[in-house]
Amino acid sequence: MMPPALLDHVSIAVTEARPAWPLLRRALGGSWAISGTAPGFRFSTLRYANGMCLELLEPHRTDENPFVARFLSRGGPGLHHLTFKVPDLAAAVEAATAAGYPCFGVRTVDPSWHEAFIHPKVAGGTLVQLAQAGPAPLPPPPADLPPAGGATAALRVVTCPATEEARTAGLLRLLGGQVSGAGEFTFRGPGVRIRIGPARLEFTGVDAVTRVAYAGGAGIPFRDPHLGVDLVLA
Repeated sequence: MMPPALLDHVSIAVTEARPAWPLLRRALGGSWAISGTAPGFRFSTLRYANGMCLELLEPHRTDENPFVARFLSRGGPGLHHLTFKVPDLAAAVEAATAAGYPCFGVRTVDPSWHEAFIHPKVAGGTLVQLAQAGPAPLPPPPADLPPAGGATAALRVVTCPATEEARTAGLLRLLGGQVSGAGEFTFRGPGVRIRIGPARLEFTGVDAVTRVAYAGGAGIPFRDPHLGVDLVLA
């Protein structure tokens, strides 16, 4: 049986994280959550008003692992993966495999972060990460991080692409998603809805000045070139 899964963050692969900070930090008010490096990538994570996090992955030490650089070379910046935290990674991997979603890249060396992945070809189009997190020190934010804006927006809807919608829907149900509409699932925790379709992030609680400056108004999709996904501000 799949242990309770909590939708933790959506990860976007970018060429460089800093150019996206004015939008994600100053305009949308994301608070600094965590950052770090590993072979092949550097990550920085912002948390929004409802607790949902947005992670930016950028290439780093690519001679050790080129997976982010390879992703960017194929299609540029864009949605890279969804991460669900589980209390027992071994049980989650066993349950996913039994349900027809075998995992790869299982790593349990770091006591603060055990992880496994479900390949996009298995998940139906989008890479999914399962993670069991333990206590870990939090590094300070970078000195050049711009100040947050006024009110912090909430990241309410994540739309992820699917090549096989039925398989993606089956995996989202397995991970605890409750059907809330056609191709839409609501998850426990930050109350984020995941929809199946072209990659998009939808924020609420955005002030009128920001909505007009970036999108021309409320609810109008726009493409941020640094993120490579559509955004909707409301």
